[in-house]
Amino acid sequence: MRYFILFLLLASTCFGQKVQSFDVIVYGANPSGLMTAYAAKAAGKKTLVIDAAVAWPYAQQGFGLKFELNPAQIQGLTREFFRKVGGKLGKFQACEFEASMGYEVLQSYLADSKVIVWPSHQVISSLVEGNEVKQLTLQSEEGVKLVKAKSYIDCSYTGDMLLKTGYQPTKELEEDGMGGSTSRLVYGEPTWSNVQAPVLISGKGSDVANMLMGQTAAIKALESMARDIPVAKVTQEEIDRYYKYNPWMDGSRPDLIVDDAEAANMEIIGHWNKIKNQPGTFGPTFLQTNPLDDLGSRIRFTSKNPLKGDYQLYYYIPALRGGTTVINLEVYVSKVRHVATLRLAPNTSETWVPVGTYHFEDNTTGDVLVSQRGANGLLVADAVLWLPKNK
Repeated sequence: MRYFILFLLLASTCFGQKVQSFDVIVYGANPSGLMTAYAAKAAGKKTLVIDAAVAWPYAQQGFGLKFELNPAQIQGLTREFFRKVGGKLGKFQACEFEASMGYEVLQSYLADSKVIVWPSHQVISSLVEGNEVKQLTLQSEEGVKLVKAKSYIDCSYTGDMLLKTGYQPTKELEEDGMGGSTSRLVYGEPTWSNVQAPVLISGKGSDVANMLMGQTAAIKALESMARDIPVAKVTQEEIDRYYKYNPWMDGSRPDLIVDDAEAANMEIIGHWNKIKNQPGTFGPTFLQTNPLDDLGSRIRFTSKNPLKGDYQLYYYIPALRGGTTVINLEVYVSKVRHVATLRLAPNTSETWVPVGTYHFEDNTTGDVLVSQRGANGLLVADAVLWLPKNK
C-alpha cells in the first residue's frame, strides 16, 4: 500500500511536466564524473551532470595522492589534466597535488565547456523499456524533474543511479578459512544497452584510474550513439583509436609519444642495455649505455605519424643514479637538422625535459637522434614527446 501511494504521488507530481532531453547524462560529480562529462561535451554532445551533494567539493578517493600507474598508462584527458595541474605548480606536469587544486582544474574544464551541473538532485526512479533506460525522475529542493538521454553513465562510487534502474548485483560465497563462509556482492556489467557504471564495476578506488575509465565510458557512449549499437559492443580497438587520434575529444591535434618499447619507431646502433620493470620508467623499459663502453652508440626516435604546425619537443628522463647531466640531441624536421643540448641538474629523474619548439610544414615527420657525444655519465633513451604548442 505504501509503494502504491508513493507511485500515485510521483505520478500526480510529474503529470504534464516537460521532460528535459540530453545526449548524455552523467551521475556523480566526482573526478571521474566531471572528466566523463567534459569528454562528452567536448565531443559536441549536450551533457548533464547530476549529483546528490549540495556543493563543492564533491566526493573523492585519494585525489592528488601518489598512485601506482606507470605514466605510459595515463592517456587522453587525464594526461592533459596532470599537465594543467603542473602548470599551476610551475612544472610541466604534476601527479601529486592538493585535492583542492585538482578540483580547481576540473572546474576550469567545466567552465570552458559549459557543462550543465545540477547539485542536490537525487535519482528516485527510472523508466525502462526493453533493454534501454528511457527516462529518470529526479528529486531536488525545486521539486521533481524528468530527464532523458540517449546514454547514461553512473560514475558514483556506489552506483546510486544504476540501482534505480532495477539493476541487481549478485551474491557470491567466500570461504572464511575457518570452515564457514561469507557472502559478498559482485557487480557485473549492466544489461541495459545505454547504461554504464565504470567506477562501480571496476572497483579500482583510485580517482586517477577512475578518470581514465570515465573518458573511456564517454567514448563508448559516443560510438554507441553514432552507430546505434549497445555500449557493450564498442570494441577496444575503437576506443584505442580515440586515444591515439582524438585524445582531447574536440578534434584538435593529438600529442605524439615515441617510446623505446616501440621497436618499429626506433633505430638502435651500438651497445645499449634494456632496463626492465624499474620504477620511474616511462613504459615497461628504457635503454641505457655507458659512454666509456662504446663511443659510437646512438638511438633515433622516429615519428611515423606526420606532424603539422608548431610542436614542443620533450625528452623523458627516468629514475636513474649516475646519469649524465649533458645530453646532446639532433632533431630532424623535414630532414633539416637542428642541434640541441640538454643540461640537467644532478639526479634529475621521472620528468619530461623541454628540448625546443619546432615547426612542421605539410604533414612531415620528426626524428630525434641521441648519441653519447659529450655525455658524462650513464645515458638513457626512454621516450620523446611531441606536444602541439597550443596544449
